[in-house]
Amino acid sequence: MTKFMTTFSMTYLKKVTSKSFIITTLILMLIVIALSNIDKVIDFFDHSEDEVTAVAADKDLQNAFIAAYKQADKDRKIEKVTLTEGKKGVEDDRFKQLIDIKESDGKLKATLYSKDGGDRAAVEPVLTSLQSSRVAQTLDLTPAEVTALTAPADINETLLGQQKNEVDDSEKFINTAVVYIGLFLIFMISLNYANQIATEIAMEKSSRVIEMIVTSVSPVNHMMAKIVAIIAVALTQILAVALTILVCLYAFDLKDVLQSFDLSFGPGTVRVIIYAVIFLLLGLLMNVSVSAIIGALTNRVEDIAQAVMPVTFINLAAFYIAIFNLTTPDNMLVKVTSYIPFFTPIVMLLRTLSSQTGDFEIIAGIIISIITIVLSLLLAARIYKGSVFSYGKGLVNNFRQALTMK
Repeated sequence: MTKFMTTFSMTYLKKVTSKSFIITTLILMLIVIALSNIDKVIDFFDHSEDEVTAVAADKDLQNAFIAAYKQADKDRKIEKVTLTEGKKGVEDDRFKQLIDIKESDGKLKATLYSKDGGDRAAVEPVLTSLQSSRVAQTLDLTPAEVTALTAPADINETLLGQQKNEVDDSEKFINTAVVYIGLFLIFMISLNYANQIATEIAMEKSSRVIEMIVTSVSPVNHMMAKIVAIIAVALTQILAVALTILVCLYAFDLKDVLQSFDLSFGPGTVRVIIYAVIFLLLGLLMNVSVSAIIGALTNRVEDIAQAVMPVTFINLAAFYIAIFNLTTPDNMLVKVTSYIPFFTPIVMLLRTLSSQTGDFEIIAGIIISIITIVLSLLLAARIYKGSVFSYGKGLVNNFRQALTMK
């Protein structure tokens, strides 16, 4: 155990104190902090709240329009002006737009003056509603009749075959965002640390350092210490980012930010986050264990990039399947590939978005991943033990030789 811890601590400290690890972790933390303050960034560049709309019309018509116009947004800044004052204000950038309203033959007409286009979409329904009310008054209709005339039609919506775990649009958006981020994290972190373990093992083997190490530490013990150390480094980076997120939740009032965008967390979101963390760990373990085998079979560090290419292609395939089917997690391609071991961590995470995918199917994917990891680690231990003194050419030849050696 002492020898295991010695190898583990040396590898771990070497990695966490490296410049690449520190810089990458700081960049990720800064990205989290920046995203946590996205509302402040938007407010810095967006001055729409400071924009003032000028309204020119007869006094009664002006008051009626402003009252109706502000019902949609109470924070709108509106000033009463004459047509001449309004035009000059738009030219001087004091007003965002000028709405000039006139009445002709019982019909309201508005002219919008602005430099970059007026808000016609907001003005038109207000003016139409106001005109309907004025016409109703001329027809001597009672308030009840006016209400009945302008009342919208009732529309009821019934979803057939709705699932019990169906979520609303706001929560669905959050869940999709979590899965999207999770897919990128699994892909990037898994490949990054998979390459690191392969390079670490191949470097020791090519420099013949491993020949001296195995005189005091068993090859299997040494390899497992390396794998655990690399995984610990990855978890350290993930923990640093997770702590940054927690700090930002309380320091920058992320809940208020989400509410301002009309986004809300629900039980479904917590479920997706838990599965995202599980599949991130499984994907990391799976790729690291397979890359350890590749590193043990490679004699030169220069050959690592080519040797790990199959692992990269598998991850790329799984990643693209998930990304291109982000809106259709129930299609047959996703369902089939989610049970293929090296595709499971990425593709099965996508299926957590589907209301038709139960927890049983996702747990089945987790079990498949765990079995794959265990078998990969056992094979890695066997290969590493037999390939320490193997310096033949080609992965296939080294693989055969490693299996025959005892």
